[in-house]
Amino acid sequence: MIIKPITGGMYDSISYLVGAGKKAVLIDAGVRSEKVFAAAREADLTIEKVILTHGHIDHIIELNDIIKGTNAMVYIHTDDENALKDARFNLSAFAGRAFSYQGKYEVLRDGGRIQLEDLELRIIHTPGHTAGSICIEVNNTLFSGDTLFRFGYGRVDFPNGSFEDIYRSIVNKLFALPDGMVVYPGHGNSTTIELEKRANPIKSAAQW
Repeated sequence: MIIKPITGGMYDSISYLVGAGKKAVLIDAGVRSEKVFAAAREADLTIEKVILTHGHIDHIIELNDIIKGTNAMVYIHTDDENALKDARFNLSAFAGRAFSYQGKYEVLRDGGRIQLEDLELRIIHTPGHTAGSICIEVNNTLFSGDTLFRFGYGRVDFPNGSFEDIYRSIVNKLFALPDGMVVYPGHGNSTTIELEKRANPIKSAAQW
């Protein structure tokens, strides 16, 4: 498995190329398409699928250009599906650049599987940052989008955000994963499940 972070996206978001053989999944589409294509060429990978961890603009803004250049299938959780068409739902209406996705896509649900050559990517529904936020587990690695950060967690003050939901997603689902699992978030540095169980402020932030 090849993992290639692509940094410098909108609001410092990170996209990830996950490769097997000559094929790749792109996780999130907030980085300029030219940079994504250059990273794929450098790694000798062809992007066949794009998985969106959630529907906020900084993770989908380059989607139309990336799909024009790859014809890849796009995947998003069913609870964030509206973000592909609704500029208010994806927050682009408030960012000065209304965005709507024009291409094909499929919806995801908790426990779904996406196959890439010999890799199986498992979908974990982790609502809280948005209703349809997901994490993606593959080969003892977790791509956590804006659910779990190194020593932090995603904002819950946007529409469809919920602290109660993100608490349950992190504490009940993600902290139940193996301690040694490496976590690659949608912003910032990588971490591990073990480190976040010890040092993440999510538990101390609970008010009940």
